[in-house]
Amino acid sequence: MKNQARKKSRRGPSSKWSSLLFEAKLVLLLILFLAAAILFVNSFYHLQIVEHDVLAAKAANQQFVTQKENPRRGMILDRNGYPLVLSSYVYRVGITPADVQTRTKGVTDRDIVDKMGQLLDLDEEVQAELLDRIRADQARGWSGLSKQLAGHEPLPYLTVATEVPEMEAMQLQQWLKDKRVGGVRFDPEERRVYNNGGLATPVLGLTRATEDGRLVGVSGLEGAYDDLLSGQAGYTYERRNNYTTRGTIPFTQTVSSPVERGRHLVSTLDMEVMTILQEELRSVAAAAGLIQGVHGLVMEVKTGQVLAMGQLATFDGADPTGRPLGFTEAAWDALTDEEKTAYLSSNLWNNVNVTDIYEPGSVFKAITLAIALEEDVAWEQTVFNDDPVEIQGEEISCYNVVGHGDETLTEAFYRSCNPVFVHLGNRVGKDLYYEWIRKLGFYGKSGIDLPAEASGYLHADPMPIDFANLTFGESSSMTAIQMAKVFASIGNGGYSITPRVGLACLEEGMDASVPFECEGGTRLFSSETCQRVRTLMTDVVTRGTAAGTFGALGFNIGGKTGTAIDSFDDRRTFSFVGLAPCDDPEYVILVSIHKPETSITLSSSAARAANRIAARLLNRRGVKQSYTGPELEQLGQLVEVPDLSGMSIGDAALELLQLNLNPVLPLDAFYPEATLGRLVPGPGSKLGLGSSLWLYPEGEDEVEWVAVPDFQGCNYHECVWLAAEYGVAIVPDGLPAGIAVAQSLPVTSRPTPVAGEDLAGSPGEGREESSELTGRVKRGQIVTVHFSSSGPTAESGE
Repeated sequence: MKNQARKKSRRGPSSKWSSLLFEAKLVLLLILFLAAAILFVNSFYHLQIVEHDVLAAKAANQQFVTQKENPRRGMILDRNGYPLVLSSYVYRVGITPADVQTRTKGVTDRDIVDKMGQLLDLDEEVQAELLDRIRADQARGWSGLSKQLAGHEPLPYLTVATEVPEMEAMQLQQWLKDKRVGGVRFDPEERRVYNNGGLATPVLGLTRATEDGRLVGVSGLEGAYDDLLSGQAGYTYERRNNYTTRGTIPFTQTVSSPVERGRHLVSTLDMEVMTILQEELRSVAAAAGLIQGVHGLVMEVKTGQVLAMGQLATFDGADPTGRPLGFTEAAWDALTDEEKTAYLSSNLWNNVNVTDIYEPGSVFKAITLAIALEEDVAWEQTVFNDDPVEIQGEEISCYNVVGHGDETLTEAFYRSCNPVFVHLGNRVGKDLYYEWIRKLGFYGKSGIDLPAEASGYLHADPMPIDFANLTFGESSSMTAIQMAKVFASIGNGGYSITPRVGLACLEEGMDASVPFECEGGTRLFSSETCQRVRTLMTDVVTRGTAAGTFGALGFNIGGKTGTAIDSFDDRRTFSFVGLAPCDDPEYVILVSIHKPETSITLSSSAARAANRIAARLLNRRGVKQSYTGPELEQLGQLVEVPDLSGMSIGDAALELLQLNLNPVLPLDAFYPEATLGRLVPGPGSKLGLGSSLWLYPEGEDEVEWVAVPDFQGCNYHECVWLAAEYGVAIVPDGLPAGIAVAQSLPVTSRPTPVAGEDLAGSPGEGREESSELTGRVKRGQIVTVHFSSSGPTAESGE
């Protein structure tokens, strides 16, 4: 009993300590549990309360997707609906190699790569590398583990091809969809397509791509009407299932903002008028020995709508940094990148008719004349003396130095005598004269809807010599569009106009276009003053400084020539601004030649180009020339082609221009400074007045074969235009009084009307070659054309 009692007493303390230890463990466990609970609650609080907004946004980003859709940029059309600039898409195709697989039986990774190679035009080496990459990134098990240990990392994205045309991209996308292939991504990239053949590209402008893939206009019409052309991007915000079908979760609400399509811009430009302008500018540039520095425009006098703007040189909108006109590959490649950019930005990218200022020279005398007649300080028979006058130590004399003595204002205008217009300005008075200059807008801008327009540059506080020089167009500068704007007012009866190139916008067809609003003009001159000025402008073309130009024969065309001398290098700028027809004007036409390299000394060279443009425009509308007896005699005289061998192409072109022939240089060999190698038709050939000849540099010996058009029904001038279009020259049989009734060579290309077009009075317009007539002749072939003794010569369009 005692032993048992001792044993019990010995167990007692041990049991007590065990109990205490157990309790301690429970307390410790409780403390740990409480600590974990506190941490959990704190974390839960932090997640649910403190960081709720941030985490909710992250969750939304995982479950909700915002998709952006950029609209296709609108087209730029000419006034007849012809697309000058439009958009297309190219695609960047890329893959996530590990995901390029399919569950479709019978389709292997090699089949997928082969199809991509076929449609994306990938060579065999690229296809092999692509296949190896896909297989490496898809490796699993020991093979995949060994590659990872060797440092291989799967690619999240790999570009396979860029600039993929839309058709090929869509074909590949459809095949992948049919075969249920994943891991291939198609990213569309918008591109502008230019259908203008390089015509008026500085007017149309350029775009650039933003980071989100949109195109924005940076110059020309693209920049001026960017908001209209761009439209508004659309957005879709929806909940997505990211783990299975990756589709929209059923019964969830989608928030979307629909895309607003870019609208199309209808411009005032006319593709055919632009072609005419550019062809004539190139011919006169060749005669001036220039590959830049020649520009011009055509504008309607009543509306201010610009039908054409052109310059040399222009550029291809698809390749604005490409080799420009007049450079050989070797010459262009020899320039540094900085030199190329400087040349392009100075001579090609700017729309010089709007951005550049120049001294108009004696063209401005028409403005001084209009002001003087409106203020009634002189009339046409007022007699002035054109002896030299001295102002502030500077002598101002007639361009022929000797002068003409006493002469009427009419004679002084068509002879372009500077001192007479100094006297005329003094009669108006300096203060009143400059009030008119401000009223006519020469201190400001024309208001044309194109960016980067320059203001006129005139003296703010003119001295007497500044005033005197301005009366005949020197010591002050303005833009071509400013000059055309004021001449348009003289042409339309005295009302101001605002030049414009944007005409209307549309979403569908031309019949649904919405015209832009335009403000009515205010009266500047009386209709009587305008009529009197236009009569004197006609004298300039018939018996003055622009007399004898081919384009003016048979039409009432008027204008004013101008010559300005650069005070820094004494080189000249020649200009002409004309109205056609001058009795009831429709068009104002401006041509300017800056600092020619040849020996051109008369501004009549600019007038020759402008008057040919005027005649072609009127003939295009079906208006026929009405030839006088002396004009028929002139047209009946053939011109013999001189021997121009050994001359530069520019000097040879000048000789031809002064014979009232039309020099043409091929675009791919436009080298006025090069030595003339070949001329067709050749020396000694006898041609009709106004005919075209083709000039080639040495080494250009390839024979070109062209078709013979049908001249029947055309008058003489229309035959000349049609012959030039096809590449032949004509000779009239006798006096070309009526219309063409026969020709010496058979027709090998008969004009056929394009559906919906009427070719009456529009030779060369909308013509197609008949497949039944395939005969060809060498370029420059001379065709004798027989005319009826009488015919529709009145300006009736019959």
